[in-house]
Amino acid sequence: MPRTSPHRTLGVVIPCLNDAELLTRCLRALHRQTVPATEILVVDNGNTDDSAAVARDHGARVIEEPRRGITWATRTGFDAAVSDVMLRTDADVEPGPDFLERLHRAWDLAEDQTRSGASRRRVIGVTGSGRFELPGRWGPLASAVYLGAYRASVGSTLGHQPFFGTNYCIRRDWWLEVRDSVDMSDTEVHEDMHLSFAVRPEETVWLQSDLTLTMDGRAVEPGSQMLRRFRRGFHTIAVNWRSEKPWQRLDSRGLLPAPLPRKGPPA
Repeated sequence: MPRTSPHRTLGVVIPCLNDAELLTRCLRALHRQTVPATEILVVDNGNTDDSAAVARDHGARVIEEPRRGITWATRTGFDAAVSDVMLRTDADVEPGPDFLERLHRAWDLAEDQTRSGASRRRVIGVTGSGRFELPGRWGPLASAVYLGAYRASVGSTLGHQPFFGTNYCIRRDWWLEVRDSVDMSDTEVHEDMHLSFAVRPEETVWLQSDLTLTMDGRAVEPGSQMLRRFRRGFHTIAVNWRSEKPWQRLDSRGLLPAPLPRKGPPA
Protein backbone atom coordinates (compact mmCIF):
# COMPACT_ATOMS: atom_id res chain seq x y z
CA MET A 1 0.00 0.00 0.00
CA PRO A 2 1.27 3.52 -0.76
CA ARG A 3 2.52 5.52 2.20
CA THR A 4 1.14 8.76 0.79
CA SER A 5 -2.21 9.98 -0.44
CA PRO A 6 -1.33 12.62 -3.03
CA HIS A 7 -3.65 15.58 -3.23
CA ARG A 8 -2.28 16.56 -6.64
CA THR A 9 -2.57 14.96 -10.07
CA LEU A 10 0.65 13.90 -11.78
CA GLY A 11 1.09 13.29 -15.48
CA VAL A 12 4.02 11.68 -17.28
CA VAL A 13 5.17 13.08 -20.63
CA ILE A 14 7.45 10.89 -22.78
CA PRO A 15 8.73 12.22 -26.11
CA CYS A 16 9.55 9.23 -28.29
CA LEU A 17 11.31 8.59 -31.59
CA ASN A 18 11.81 4.95 -32.62
CA ASP A 19 12.33 3.51 -29.15
CA ALA A 20 9.68 0.78 -29.08
CA GLU A 21 11.68 -1.80 -27.12
CA LEU A 22 12.82 0.57 -24.40
CA LEU A 23 9.40 2.25 -24.29
CA THR A 24 7.82 -1.12 -23.52
CA ARG A 25 10.07 -1.52 -20.49
CA CYS A 26 9.39 2.06 -19.37
CA LEU A 27 5.61 1.78 -19.58
CA ARG A 28 5.58 -1.56 -17.78
CA ALA A 29 7.56 0.03 -14.95
CA LEU A 30 5.16 2.97 -14.81
CA HIS A 31 2.23 0.61 -14.48
CA ARG A 32 3.88 -1.06 -11.47
CA GLN A 33 3.99 2.16 -9.43
CA THR A 34 2.74 2.16 -5.83
CA VAL A 35 1.08 5.50 -6.64
CA PRO A 36 -0.06 5.47 -10.27
CA ALA A 37 0.26 8.36 -12.66
CA THR A 38 -2.91 10.29 -13.38
CA GLU A 39 -2.09 10.22 -17.09
CA ILE A 40 0.72 8.95 -19.30
CA LEU A 41 1.32 10.72 -22.60
CA VAL A 42 3.68 9.47 -25.29
CA VAL A 43 4.53 12.07 -27.91
CA ASP A 44 4.94 10.42 -31.31
CA ASN A 45 7.70 12.52 -32.86
CA GLY A 46 7.56 10.85 -36.27
CA ASN A 47 8.10 7.23 -35.25
CA THR A 48 8.69 4.73 -38.05
CA ASP A 49 8.77 1.71 -35.72
CA ASP A 50 6.09 0.30 -33.41
CA SER A 51 6.49 2.90 -30.66
CA ALA A 52 3.02 4.42 -31.07
CA ALA A 53 1.38 0.98 -31.09
CA VAL A 54 3.36 -0.02 -28.00
CA ALA A 55 2.19 3.12 -26.21
CA ARG A 56 -1.46 2.46 -27.03
CA ASP A 57 -1.18 -1.20 -26.06
CA HIS A 58 0.05 -0.09 -22.62
CA GLY A 59 -2.77 2.39 -22.12
CA ALA A 60 -0.82 5.57 -22.81
CA ARG A 61 -2.35 8.50 -24.64
CA VAL A 62 -0.49 9.10 -27.91
CA ILE A 63 -0.03 12.68 -29.09
CA GLU A 64 1.37 13.26 -32.57
CA GLU A 65 4.02 15.91 -33.17
CA PRO A 66 5.35 15.61 -36.73
CA ARG A 67 7.92 18.40 -36.31
CA ARG A 68 11.10 16.52 -35.47
CA GLY A 69 12.97 17.61 -32.36
CA ILE A 70 12.81 17.07 -28.61
CA THR A 71 11.89 20.74 -28.17
CA TRP A 72 8.72 20.42 -30.23
CA ALA A 73 7.83 17.05 -28.71
CA THR A 74 8.23 18.34 -25.15
CA ARG A 75 6.17 21.46 -25.83
CA THR A 76 3.37 19.41 -27.39
CA GLY A 77 3.36 16.97 -24.48
CA PHE A 78 3.19 19.73 -21.87
CA ASP A 79 0.41 21.46 -23.82
CA ALA A 80 -1.64 18.26 -23.98
CA ALA A 81 -1.23 17.21 -20.33
CA VAL A 82 -3.93 18.27 -17.87
CA SER A 83 -2.37 17.23 -14.53
CA ASP A 84 -1.29 19.62 -11.77
CA VAL A 85 2.37 18.64 -12.22
CA MET A 86 4.01 17.05 -15.27
CA LEU A 87 7.00 14.69 -15.19
CA ARG A 88 9.11 14.91 -18.32
CA THR A 89 11.09 11.74 -18.88
CA ASP A 90 12.42 9.55 -21.69
CA ALA A 91 11.52 6.20 -23.19
CA ASP A 92 14.79 4.63 -22.03
CA VAL A 93 14.17 4.95 -18.29
CA GLU A 94 13.06 2.23 -15.87
CA PRO A 95 11.57 3.82 -12.74
CA GLY A 96 11.53 1.82 -9.53
CA PRO A 97 8.08 0.89 -8.21
CA ASP A 98 7.97 3.76 -5.68
CA PHE A 99 9.36 6.45 -7.97
CA LEU A 100 6.13 8.43 -8.44
CA GLU A 101 5.30 8.06 -4.75
CA ARG A 102 8.66 9.56 -3.85
CA LEU A 103 8.18 12.31 -6.43
CA HIS A 104 4.94 13.28 -4.68
CA ARG A 105 6.85 13.40 -1.39
CA ALA A 106 9.45 15.70 -2.93
CA TRP A 107 6.67 18.05 -4.01
CA ASP A 108 5.22 17.90 -0.48
CA LEU A 109 8.59 18.99 0.94
CA ALA A 110 9.04 21.73 -1.62
CA GLU A 111 5.56 23.14 -1.09
CA ASP A 112 5.94 23.00 2.70
CA GLN A 113 9.14 25.04 2.40
CA THR A 114 7.30 27.67 0.38
CA ARG A 115 4.28 27.81 2.68
CA SER A 116 6.37 28.04 5.83
CA GLY A 117 8.52 30.80 4.43
CA ALA A 118 11.67 28.66 4.69
CA SER A 119 12.12 29.19 0.94
CA ARG A 120 12.11 32.78 -0.29
CA ARG A 121 11.13 31.62 -3.74
CA ARG A 122 8.21 29.64 -5.14
CA VAL A 123 9.18 26.13 -6.22
CA ILE A 124 7.92 25.64 -9.77
CA GLY A 125 9.75 22.41 -10.54
CA VAL A 126 11.33 19.35 -8.97
CA THR A 127 14.31 17.73 -10.66
CA GLY A 128 16.00 14.46 -9.84
CA SER A 129 19.04 12.50 -10.91
CA GLY A 130 19.93 9.62 -13.20
CA ARG A 131 21.99 6.46 -13.25
CA PHE A 132 23.40 5.25 -16.56
CA GLU A 133 23.20 1.54 -17.34
CA LEU A 134 26.84 0.77 -18.02
CA PRO A 135 29.01 -2.23 -17.07
CA GLY A 136 31.05 -2.38 -13.90
CA ARG A 137 31.98 0.79 -12.03
CA TRP A 138 31.80 2.91 -15.13
CA GLY A 139 28.04 3.51 -14.70
CA PRO A 140 28.08 5.27 -11.30
CA LEU A 141 31.25 7.17 -12.21
CA ALA A 142 29.91 8.38 -15.55
CA SER A 143 26.63 9.39 -13.91
CA ALA A 144 28.35 11.40 -11.18
CA VAL A 145 30.75 13.16 -13.56
CA TYR A 146 28.16 13.88 -16.25
CA LEU A 147 25.44 15.19 -13.95
CA GLY A 148 27.85 16.90 -11.56
CA ALA A 149 29.46 18.85 -14.39
CA TYR A 150 26.05 19.78 -15.80
CA ARG A 151 24.69 21.06 -12.49
CA ALA A 152 27.86 22.95 -11.57
CA SER A 153 28.39 24.66 -14.91
CA VAL A 154 24.78 25.45 -15.82
CA GLY A 155 23.65 26.07 -12.24
CA SER A 156 26.32 28.72 -11.74
CA THR A 157 24.95 30.55 -14.77
CA LEU A 158 21.30 30.17 -13.79
CA GLY A 159 21.61 30.93 -10.09
CA HIS A 160 19.54 27.83 -9.26
CA GLN A 161 19.40 24.13 -10.09
CA PRO A 162 18.81 23.32 -13.77
CA PHE A 163 16.20 20.84 -14.93
CA PHE A 164 17.62 17.44 -15.88
CA GLY A 165 15.89 16.37 -19.10
CA THR A 166 15.32 12.74 -18.21
CA ASN A 167 13.92 13.48 -14.77
CA TYR A 168 12.18 16.77 -14.11
CA CYS A 169 8.67 17.71 -13.12
CA ILE A 170 7.05 21.14 -13.47
CA ARG A 171 3.83 22.76 -12.36
CA ARG A 172 1.30 22.98 -15.19
CA ASP A 173 0.19 26.47 -14.18
CA TRP A 174 3.82 27.65 -14.42
CA TRP A 175 4.16 26.13 -17.87
CA LEU A 176 1.07 27.98 -19.05
CA GLU A 177 2.56 31.23 -17.72
CA VAL A 178 5.94 30.90 -19.46
CA ARG A 179 5.29 28.76 -22.55
CA ASP A 180 4.92 31.68 -24.95
CA SER A 181 8.21 33.18 -23.81
CA VAL A 182 10.17 29.96 -24.45
CA ASP A 183 11.14 29.54 -28.09
CA MET A 184 11.09 25.83 -28.85
CA SER A 185 11.60 26.28 -32.62
CA ASP A 186 15.38 26.03 -32.23
CA THR A 187 15.80 22.26 -32.17
CA GLU A 188 19.54 22.57 -31.48
CA VAL A 189 19.01 23.71 -27.89
CA HIS A 190 18.84 21.29 -24.98
CA GLU A 191 15.19 21.63 -24.06
CA ASP A 192 15.73 21.07 -20.33
CA MET A 193 18.51 23.66 -20.08
CA HIS A 194 16.57 26.06 -22.31
CA LEU A 195 13.47 25.79 -20.13
CA SER A 196 15.60 26.34 -17.02
CA PHE A 197 16.31 29.87 -18.22
CA ALA A 198 12.55 30.59 -18.04
CA VAL A 199 12.62 30.32 -14.23
CA ARG A 200 11.99 33.85 -12.96
CA PRO A 201 13.74 35.67 -10.08
CA GLU A 202 11.01 34.89 -7.55
CA GLU A 203 10.99 31.19 -8.50
CA THR A 204 13.31 28.23 -8.06
CA VAL A 205 13.82 24.53 -8.82
CA TRP A 206 13.93 21.92 -6.07
CA LEU A 207 16.69 19.32 -6.41
CA GLN A 208 15.88 15.90 -4.96
CA SER A 209 19.19 14.19 -5.66
CA ASP A 210 18.10 10.78 -4.35
CA LEU A 211 15.14 10.73 -6.76
CA THR A 212 16.97 8.69 -9.37
CA LEU A 213 15.95 7.13 -12.66
CA THR A 214 17.86 4.29 -14.29
CA MET A 215 18.47 5.10 -17.96
CA ASP A 216 20.20 3.72 -21.02
CA GLY A 217 23.93 4.48 -21.20
CA ARG A 218 24.01 5.68 -24.81
CA ALA A 219 24.08 9.34 -23.75
CA VAL A 220 27.62 9.04 -22.38
CA GLU A 221 29.12 6.74 -24.98
CA PRO A 222 32.22 8.35 -26.51
CA GLY A 223 31.80 9.57 -30.07
CA SER A 224 29.87 12.00 -32.21
CA GLN A 225 26.74 11.91 -30.03
CA MET A 226 28.66 13.04 -26.97
CA LEU A 227 30.35 15.85 -28.94
CA ARG A 228 26.96 16.94 -30.25
CA ARG A 229 25.58 17.11 -26.73
CA PHE A 230 28.36 19.45 -25.65
CA ARG A 231 27.94 21.59 -28.77
CA ARG A 232 24.21 21.89 -28.13
CA GLY A 233 24.90 22.79 -24.50
CA PHE A 234 27.15 25.71 -25.46
CA HIS A 235 24.60 26.75 -28.08
CA THR A 236 21.78 26.75 -25.51
CA ILE A 237 23.71 29.00 -23.14
CA ALA A 238 24.72 31.35 -25.97
CA VAL A 239 21.11 31.66 -27.17
CA ASN A 240 19.88 32.61 -23.71
CA TRP A 241 22.75 35.00 -23.01
CA ARG A 242 21.58 37.09 -25.96
CA SER A 243 18.52 38.19 -24.00
CA GLU A 244 19.97 38.13 -20.49
CA LYS A 245 23.63 38.17 -19.56
CA PRO A 246 24.63 35.86 -16.68
CA TRP A 247 25.52 38.72 -14.33
CA GLN A 248 22.15 40.34 -15.04
CA ARG A 249 20.37 37.11 -14.17
CA LEU A 250 22.38 36.59 -10.98
CA ASP A 251 21.83 40.20 -9.96
CA SER A 252 18.07 39.87 -10.45
CA ARG A 253 18.15 36.92 -8.05
CA GLY A 254 20.17 38.85 -5.45
CA LEU A 255 23.19 36.60 -5.87
CA LEU A 256 25.81 39.23 -6.63
CA PRO A 257 27.58 41.09 -3.83
CA ALA A 258 26.41 44.64 -3.22
CA PRO A 259 28.85 47.26 -4.55
CA LEU A 260 31.05 48.93 -1.99
CA PRO A 261 29.95 52.48 -1.12
CA ARG A 262 31.97 55.19 -2.79
CA LYS A 263 34.09 57.30 -0.53
CA GLY A 264 33.55 61.01 -0.80
CA PRO A 265 36.35 63.58 -1.05
CA PRO A 266 38.29 64.20 2.15
CA ALA A 267 36.86 66.93 4.36
